Amino acid sequence: MKMTSHHRALGALALLLCAGAARAQEAMYTAAATMPSPGVFMFRQQLHYWSYGADPVSGARGLQEVELLNTVQYGIVRDLSITVDVPLEVKLWERARDGGTTTQTGVEEVDLTLKWRVYQSDPSGVDTMRLALLGGTRVRMDEKAGVDPHLGAVWTQVIGRHGLNFEAHYTFNTLESARDFNLGGDGADDALALNAAHVWRLYPEAYTAESQAAWYITNEINTLYETGGDWEIRYSPGLMWEGRRWGFEIMAQIPLYQRVRDRPELDFGVGVGFRVLF
Repeated sequence: MKMTSHHRALGALALLLCAGAARAQEAMYTAAATMPSPGVFMFRQQLHYWSYGADPVSGARGLQEVELLNTVQYGIVRDLSITVDVPLEVKLWERARDGGTTTQTGVEEVDLTLKWRVYQSDPSGVDTMRLALLGGTRVRMDEKAGVDPHLGAVWTQVIGRHGLNFEAHYTFNTLESARDFNLGGDGADDALALNAAHVWRLYPEAYTAESQAAWYITNEINTLYETGGDWEIRYSPGLMWEGRRWGFEIMAQIPLYQRVRDRPELDFGVGVGFRVLF
């Protein structure tokens, strides 16, 4: 059968929708086995706020943290991308010895990660199954400068209106002494992160030729275990809007289980973010 210009246009639209649907499956705190096309940049900026209780190590009380996470991901070749994360952090806490407050601001680390997609199957225009391997290093920029390598894997599956992500990530912390505040995964112990995310397309129910964007409800379970014995589980509900070139997200973090001795317990967290392709 001869392909008309109308058929070609519909085919191109289907490819765009499929790419957008897969890209939208990345929630805020869980990685996805998706990446930009070769030669394409993705810029993502997230603003996080966390409130913690007393620190059992330093004795500090009422620690607050604000983080502006700047992420650039670049598609090197098909199935391979590089990601650079630069977090600007502000910490505010009440000193135990005199009741005064201390503020600490700066970029404490820069993270470099390679993502290699080793498997992809697209059984339909939207449905997909993908597996990616992750490897990189966290470069500490504070007075305890060092390099912490990390390895991981992530599985992404899209079935109709549902997207699933499962991520396992292990960080080899190389410093013998912890930072002033270990708020999870950045102390002296190695850390294993296990994350799972469910992304449900709220609107539209089905993509059409008029579809320009989509709304998603996201639910995540974020687990962090440190080899020193600290262990916590967080629940992260959120809402996400995704267009063809940019998106917006909002999220909360609620502690479900905390067994920590070397760092403060989380009271709650919230976050907002946006991303753009160029």
